[in-house]
Amino acid sequence: MHEAPTTTQLPALRAPDQPTLTTNEPEIKDLFRFMAEAELRVETLRMRIVDRRTTTHGEETETHEVWLRHPGRAKVISTRGLPLDRDFDVWVSDGENVQTYDARSNLATKRRVPTRPVGATDPALPPFAQIYLPVTTLPAETLAEMFVHPNGFCRNVLATGVVTQRGTQELAGGREALLLRCDHPRTSHVLTDRPDHWLEVGIDLQTGIVLLLAEHIGEQLTRHAEVVTMAIDEPIVDDVFLVHISSDARVLY
Repeated sequence: MHEAPTTTQLPALRAPDQPTLTTNEPEIKDLFRFMAEAELRVETLRMRIVDRRTTTHGEETETHEVWLRHPGRAKVISTRGLPLDRDFDVWVSDGENVQTYDARSNLATKRRVPTRPVGATDPALPPFAQIYLPVTTLPAETLAEMFVHPNGFCRNVLATGVVTQRGTQELAGGREALLLRCDHPRTSHVLTDRPDHWLEVGIDLQTGIVLLLAEHIGEQLTRHAEVVTMAIDEPIVDDVFLVHISSDARVLY
């Protein structure tokens, strides 16, 4: 007897518990609670993140194009170098499966969306032990994930440092953002675990999405990742979420 294939039950797009901020100078705990539900304030999202980093090889730039349509549909294209270098990769999900394509290695994959630990969202758990289950998954440990689903960033990074508010600034083509400074946040990277390590973060006051992440060592800027364009609740057609790969690509499962 053949069993029917199981399908992933995607979370519903519910209304956020805190729809808006009541002030441009909120308490930090209220701001973090607002940011945790950032994705719930949009139905579709399109944005471009430009990430500039200073490394031993000089300045490196990576651009991330992000498309998101609830529930479950997302695509991220990350490009590096010049357009003719073919140094880019694609990540696409329909909520149940994830497809990737690395143009440099000409390698494609298709796998199921990773499952979350059972019980990790149980409301009986203390807040620090719960995880946020996104309505639409984005690639883990990426800027796209951190900017759109900033709950883990707030809890694991910002909350470990000294956070102060620095007013507001227009980012992403005219969106009002609240600027934060976080001094000496905890980090697992030994090279940046220094007392003069600090972050500048910009948060969109309408949605709670992160628009800016700037890392500093003293007066030296070591990383500047910023949303340069952002569009909310504009139609995104199904064709956007297709992956086009070369016929000679190696496919892994």
